[in-house]
Amino acid sequence: MKSLVILGGADGAVGTYHRARELGYRTICVDFRAAAPAVAVADEFVQVSVRAPEQIAAALAGRGDIVGVLCPASDVGLATQAALIEHWDLARRLPDAAVSASMDKSVFRFLCDSLDLPSYASVAGAPGPDLVAAARRLRFPALVKPVDSSGSRGVVACATPGRLAEAFTEAIAFSPSGRVVVEEFLDGTHLTVEALVVDGQIAFHAVTSRTVTPPPFFVTTAHVMPADLPEHTDAHLVRMLTRISAELGYTHGPLTLDAVLGRDGELYLIEMAARLGGNGLSELVQAATGVDLVGAMIDLATGGTPVLTPGPIRPSLVHMLASDRAGHLVRVEGVTAVAEMPEVVRLYLFAEEGTHVHAYEQAGYKLGYLVLSADTPWELWRAEGAARAGLRFVLDAPDMAVPLP
Repeated sequence: MKSLVILGGADGAVGTYHRARELGYRTICVDFRAAAPAVAVADEFVQVSVRAPEQIAAALAGRGDIVGVLCPASDVGLATQAALIEHWDLARRLPDAAVSASMDKSVFRFLCDSLDLPSYASVAGAPGPDLVAAARRLRFPALVKPVDSSGSRGVVACATPGRLAEAFTEAIAFSPSGRVVVEEFLDGTHLTVEALVVDGQIAFHAVTSRTVTPPPFFVTTAHVMPADLPEHTDAHLVRMLTRISAELGYTHGPLTLDAVLGRDGELYLIEMAARLGGNGLSELVQAATGVDLVGAMIDLATGGTPVLTPGPIRPSLVHMLASDRAGHLVRVEGVTAVAEMPEVVRLYLFAEEGTHVHAYEQAGYKLGYLVLSADTPWELWRAEGAARAGLRFVLDAPDMAVPLP
């Protein structure tokens, strides 16, 4: 039996475990948390931090069944993925440059500037007087982010220079390296890009329109396809992705990027990761285009070449299921009826009854997600409304049924 080591058991990775099993692979989940959502669906569990490649290698020493290492839905384990691929002499190395650009937002900003891609002003470093002085020269409002976090953790809106010190304190709590980046805020349409690099070329890409919560959290609530980019903008995006991949020496593998189509008509790339995106993006792309991103990622990780035959884009979306308040989850109502709706492609629930849930201030606080697809945009939005009305997360206070964001 061929086995895949999958770094991380977070909710965004659950679909990877299911798809790997469908393709005939055993899955080995590596996560420090025994209660991580994917642990229950993996064939084997190694309770080790995904930041500890030496410990993972020791725990799996002598194994001859491991054919690939994956790190879906989180940047945290990318350096470990690169180290384990080399340790086990597996196919398709992950270049150090791609790891650095994925795990440090300031590195990616420098990369975009060096390639003369559409850019915006930013400064990065350890919080202190020097960084405050540099950041004061930016246009405000601005965003303060940990250079090395994902899932909107530690992203702080900063309306004026006078709030920089406070924003630094909030953001730095989520940075393992103790560094932040301050970026000028871009007004426009939020987008996410999912792409596959094969033999150094962008073999496939898909763009979603992304909805986020209002300040101060900026957490994703939904992705919709098609995003309806202007044709010239889409072609420019492919050229940008090709140049980035070449500069990083990244010839095979998935890419996920956040982007903003500015009000000036320019497409700005915000950050990247050499992995697939979380939040149900792979299921969304497959529902909309027919392309199996997870299967393609596994093919590439094990030395194969995926066959990609996208079809016309079908109106589709993924909606995050979340609570607007904290509390203990008593029950979830309407699950069966919503799951049986013809437009529902996938319904994942991650919060169990009786557990504590958080208000949706981080991506990791979602209660699940819902993927829908329909023949027309009107039917899609009608189905989304019906699903949101049908699902009820009941918390412990009397009559406290949580409205879906």
